Amino acid sequence: MGGGSVGSLMADADDLSCPICIDLVDDAFVAACGHLLMQVDLQNTKEQTEAADNNQHAESLGPENQCFEKLKKSEVSTTAIDPLSSLVGGSCCHCGQSIQLQSPETPRRRSQRKKIAEFSDYGYMTGLLQEIDRLRLGSQDTGRTAPRAAMEGPVLKKEETGYDSIKREGCQSGFEDAESMLSSFMEYSQLKVIAELNNRDHVDSRNVASSIELNKDEELFATAGISRTVKVFHYPSVLNGTAADQGPVAKISRESKLSCLSWNKYMNNQFAVSDYGGIVAVYDAATCQSVIQFDEHQNRVWSIDLSHTEPHLLISGGDGCKVKIWSTKQEASVLTIDMKTSICAVKYDPGSSVYFAVGSADHNIHYYDLRNISRAVHKLEGHRKSVSHLEFSSSNNLISASIDSSLRLWDIEKRVPLRVFRGHLNKKNFVGLSSAGNFIACGSETNEAVVYHKDLPRPAAWHSFNSPHAGHAGENADSRFVSAVCWKRDGSTMLAANSEGIIKVLALPFQQIQ
Repeated sequence: MGGGSVGSLMADADDLSCPICIDLVDDAFVAACGHLLMQVDLQNTKEQTEAADNNQHAESLGPENQCFEKLKKSEVSTTAIDPLSSLVGGSCCHCGQSIQLQSPETPRRRSQRKKIAEFSDYGYMTGLLQEIDRLRLGSQDTGRTAPRAAMEGPVLKKEETGYDSIKREGCQSGFEDAESMLSSFMEYSQLKVIAELNNRDHVDSRNVASSIELNKDEELFATAGISRTVKVFHYPSVLNGTAADQGPVAKISRESKLSCLSWNKYMNNQFAVSDYGGIVAVYDAATCQSVIQFDEHQNRVWSIDLSHTEPHLLISGGDGCKVKIWSTKQEASVLTIDMKTSICAVKYDPGSSVYFAVGSADHNIHYYDLRNISRAVHKLEGHRKSVSHLEFSSSNNLISASIDSSLRLWDIEKRVPLRVFRGHLNKKNFVGLSSAGNFIACGSETNEAVVYHKDLPRPAAWHSFNSPHAGHAGENADSRFVSAVCWKRDGSTMLAANSEGIIKVLALPFQQIQ
């Protein structure tokens, strides 16, 4: 699925079949083909099913019925003696005809029933959707349609949501209100553009912004990338539009392409930058002068991060398979860890001076304690390709991005993913990762910025860089991609930059701008 498309909360369409060949569920369930099952009395269904077989029932619908062919072709057997739970009964949402069949229990059927049960926790869904509605009601944008009016409107089309939405007039179910609330939320799912800065000199790959980040007080932000230049901007000037005339407040040129940038969490004007030549350098943004430079890496450095608790410490890792801890008080590294695999991402635990995470080309995340680096404290396994970005959402929760086109939210202590997020496209590039509150942002190789809610596995909002009003770009988009993202700490706005050097300030559609 391409980046930014909003998928079904229940499951991927490919995992679902028509309700005439899956088990009965307590509430209405819409399958990919458009049929819908209603709750029925199991005992009555059993008695009626025993009196007719599948072919007889198909014939009773008649050839002129639009559901006739689907039912007649279904491979449902009524000869086996099945458990009561495998009875299928209901009525078709399209034609109103009764569907009452019996089928044997199969591994596929058991898997489908478990999947349905997983997403049938009505209490959980209701609570989640009330939170979404609460956020929307908090908006001061009085020009937007009222929430209830939106919920009573038409269900969004497939091209608008990324999945087949079915009109369900006349169909009652426990999930009807929940789906209406989701449809209402999706009407507001395009991110708002607050400001735009065209930072490119000309269109080519040298404009790729590898990193974008706000400083401690969020008055400045800097970009670093393939152009070999660090550009520092005044954030309020970008918001009010004057930065387009003034340009960056500081520019620092380097000899090699730049891969990552990290601001000091204590000093407003200090940041570190890494490059393809293996150099890690610390700069003063006010003077544009280098504070210190480290050159022990023999290969390209992909990622760096300054400590949240020790302002003089920073960590780096790259193609040389080594993780290094540095101190701005000395030129030699403090310690080195040989990972035996390329390092794509490093991140300090924001609540600790000793814990940090490493994302590597071996598809895994390694969580270390500086006091004992002989082996990782935890190893998080699950991604199918290299782990490209890491972001802590709390001391025990870590978000990871991979070029397998997924994000994962981890419980570090239990070493299990709490949720897997899919809906953006990421197969070969670094596309950025950032989180604030309940929201996670990343880029996509469809040239979109994509936002997830931590409780939803599919995108909650997105913005396409292709044009101001573009929706989903799809998997056939060209080589342009969103390469870096950064939330403000309060989650009110986010910065996003793409491979053309365009920078945008984006906001969630129901969010107040601060």
